[in-house]
Amino acid sequence: MTTSTVTVQDTAHPDLAHAAWIADLVDHAAIDVAPRGLSKVTDAGPLDREDAGKWLSGLLDREIEHRHSASEHLFVDVTTHRAVRLVLFRRDNGVPMFYMAQSPGTGTGTGADLYSQFVDAARSAPGPGAS
Repeated sequence: MTTSTVTVQDTAHPDLAHAAWIADLVDHAAIDVAPRGLSKVTDAGPLDREDAGKWLSGLLDREIEHRHSASEHLFVDVTTHRAVRLVLFRRDNGVPMFYMAQSPGTGTGTGADLYSQFVDAARSAPGPGAS
């Protein structure tokens, strides 16, 4: 039995197109938020996690893309195109200092700023091990 590569490509194409669109959205969001001034924040600790995008997506019931390194997080709301950048400075005493910048975005959406939405969602989330 022979399979057609056209069928595989046609099937995979929508996923690849969406992934490329997301990558482009994240790149543009990073460029938009990079020149914005950073403000010190004291409530960002719960957002400092590797699975923060998936976690916030579930809490907020909308897609949040997340890119991170050891010292920085970038969150992008796929619906509103707004972004939040968190920069972490790890101090000798082990307590990180967080600085935040956010973009206004190009999509629609009203209410609290995006960073506040993230922090409020994190505060309302059940603790580890809760069901």
